[in-house]
Amino acid sequence: MKTRKKIISLALCASMVLGLTACSEGGGNPASTAATTTSNTLDDDIKNPVSIDEFVDDTATLENPNLVYFGFYDMRVAGDIKPGVKIFEETYGGTIDYLQVNWADRMDRLQTLIATGDSPDLVDKENLSFPYLMNKNVYKDMTEYFEPYMSEPQWTDAYKDLIERYSWKGGHYFYPFTVNALPNCLIYSTDRFESLGLDDPKELYDNGMWDWNSFKSVMTEFMRKNTEALGGIQGIVSSDIFLSTGHPLIGVDDGKVINNISTPDIDRAANFLMELRKENYAVRGEGMWSNEPEPLATGKVAFLGVGQWKITDFCKDYPDQTFGFVPFPRDPMADKYYYNITTFSYMVPSGAPNPEGAAAFINIMRSCQVDPELKAVVNQSIMNDKQYSQEQFDFLTSFDDIDNFDLVVEGCYGFSSELSDIIDTMLTNVAFEQGEDQRGWTQLRTEQEGAIDAYLSEYMN
Repeated sequence: MKTRKKIISLALCASMVLGLTACSEGGGNPASTAATTTSNTLDDDIKNPVSIDEFVDDTATLENPNLVYFGFYDMRVAGDIKPGVKIFEETYGGTIDYLQVNWADRMDRLQTLIATGDSPDLVDKENLSFPYLMNKNVYKDMTEYFEPYMSEPQWTDAYKDLIERYSWKGGHYFYPFTVNALPNCLIYSTDRFESLGLDDPKELYDNGMWDWNSFKSVMTEFMRKNTEALGGIQGIVSSDIFLSTGHPLIGVDDGKVINNISTPDIDRAANFLMELRKENYAVRGEGMWSNEPEPLATGKVAFLGVGQWKITDFCKDYPDQTFGFVPFPRDPMADKYYYNITTFSYMVPSGAPNPEGAAAFINIMRSCQVDPELKAVVNQSIMNDKQYSQEQFDFLTSFDDIDNFDLVVEGCYGFSSELSDIIDTMLTNVAFEQGEDQRGWTQLRTEQEGAIDAYLSEYMN
């Protein structure tokens, strides 16, 4: 099944959110019973004016044009979401209100709102959305509400196939409006690489030479020439190296759960990671998946492995430096260059009062990705909000056309938080752990395979 233009083992990505969405905008105050309201002129119009008048459909109607979004960031002023919000509000004459919650409290609070009959209309897709939360009936089957839109050009056959692959027990809960083949990347200082006379990873990538071997070679030269270096890479490393083999640790394909943790290709990737760990290339910062920028910005490491969303922080916080980014390297033994994938949309919780309006909004958001003139407005809004350079933005958006990439999706984070913790501990250990707590991959999987099988057992049939 590993063929070009084929999405393998589709499951929701372990990456928290899609890089170009504004879900990285931060936390907030605990949700109260009242939502914060807004008018059609959003509060950041001075910083990011968005004109959508020509895209408003005066003939469209909704019985209920008002929605409530529940989340930890204000999606109404996010660069890529704001145009769709304004089009929805102007087209239907309603509002999208924002009910704010802290990141850590969001799931408990959502369960309470659903149980008390106060469900919002829109929430973010979670790592556990597929299949765990779908299996727990947290979301509403949206099949009937999207039926009027499925013949429209923005829902291509490829997207219909994507929707079908995310179906669970015959229901369709997730209608992704955007997909990207670069959820995680390696950020590096192009200024520092140039000053040290190192090969530019972006040029290696463009020339088809970016693989595990060149990745390690660049880090070797960085550490040899930079006496201040603490290591080669900090942050995310394990998951994308595993995926570059063409196999997820755990995947979901056509409704079947596939456990690859004990396969030879995964073993080979684990051995490469342990090699990086033993030779002090991979270093850990504060916490398991540290994305703190200081070590990269000050030249202590060559790369920061992180979600795509982090690029904008370097653009904003270090204007005197130039940073580049590349996908994680190719497995030199794999038959193709395999890429990670992330999908994004909003979910509609069980008991949502306005599923028809939610479907209309998500349909508009999908149009924002397809219509060329509308996409131009969205792109400018993102540029205003994120402060990417044009070169950076062009490279980022090149990963939106998933037909150009061979994609693998890691599904191990979609089954339970307990299983996610087991996998995180294994990945952290194999890539970073030093001292007496260090384990080999064979020992790690032997210790945990029983627990992993137990968490997957209810989904295996």
